[in-house]
Amino acid sequence: MIRLFAHRGFAKGNILQNSIASLNHAHKNGFKAIEFDIWFLEENLFLSHDQPKKNALKTLPFLSDYFAYKNDFFYWMDFKNLDEKNADQALKIVKNEIKKSGIKLDKIYFAPFITDYKIAKKVFEKIRKIFGNKVRIVAVCEELKTAQDIKNLRDFLTKNKIKFLSIFHELIDRTFVKIFPEIEIFAWTVNDLKRVKELENLGIKNFATDSIILK
Repeated sequence: MIRLFAHRGFAKGNILQNSIASLNHAHKNGFKAIEFDIWFLEENLFLSHDQPKKNALKTLPFLSDYFAYKNDFFYWMDFKNLDEKNADQALKIVKNEIKKSGIKLDKIYFAPFITDYKIAKKVFEKIRKIFGNKVRIVAVCEELKTAQDIKNLRDFLTKNKIKFLSIFHELIDRTFVKIFPEIEIFAWTVNDLKRVKELENLGIKNFATDSIILK
């Protein structure tokens, strides 16, 4: 069975992405999973796709706001600016918010948007240090231009024992899936039901979407 993650909440019409309204709209429309973007700024965690200006922070939701529905959702957390310098502080806040909300750790996928493998490795190590080895860490891939790129990705996932991969859906085909048979793939952003079916036939089960609702 496939899992649809409401992409940045379910933002339709005048509803803003990554807003409390988009969170509520996703829940109202029956989504069981949600994807959202997080920035660590001013010693707190704010939701926004692009890096917000300092004077806009007071208008943005906190991470804690997006935990309002507790275990009703699976959470695909797309961290935008984690690095080896700020990860410890940011992740300790995340851990505290998870504990306060009573959310099970297996409901959460940690997906720092880091394409530099050296930085990603260090951040992943910090995630495991704070949350334990059973934590669900998602690597990210937004482009693959050569066979060497694919090999580098495969080697990185293997060496760092990563079982989950967030990837732009147009990069996925039958050959790609055969190269990564043990990896659970999270495809983004898929807004065409036909494409969902194509990828489902390849074994893909997780999708971020702006518009698809399965009744």
